[in-house]
Amino acid sequence: MWRILLCVGFVGCINQAAKVVNPPPEGGGTLTCAQIAEQCDAQCTNPMCLHGCSNQGTAEAAQQHDAVLSCGESHSCMDEACLRTNCEAEMTTCQGPPPPEEPPVAAPPEPTTTE
Repeated sequence: MWRILLCVGFVGCINQAAKVVNPPPEGGGTLTCAQIAEQCDAQCTNPMCLHGCSNQGTAEAAQQHDAVLSCGESHSCMDEACLRTNCEAEMTTCQGPPPPEEPPVAAPPEPTTTE
């Protein structure tokens, strides 16, 4: 029980420290959760930086991003493979719906020959 409280407190401290070090932009961020992961997370090397990336997203994107980070921290994830295994729902929500499939390209008709 104490470990859980300690972990929750630690995550809260990281979130607060990240907001001090990397404050949200004025007017809020504009990125989607997927864009946060692609544009900011990829450059981070520590948890504080990752939590600071949430500030670059819209309110909804920041919540989605924080959910992925919290899940990853609860599973001690250090890479994307761990996140995909243990936090599939959070990752799917963050990435958004898959792009629509393009219809298959029809092959050109065979030329007919007359003899």
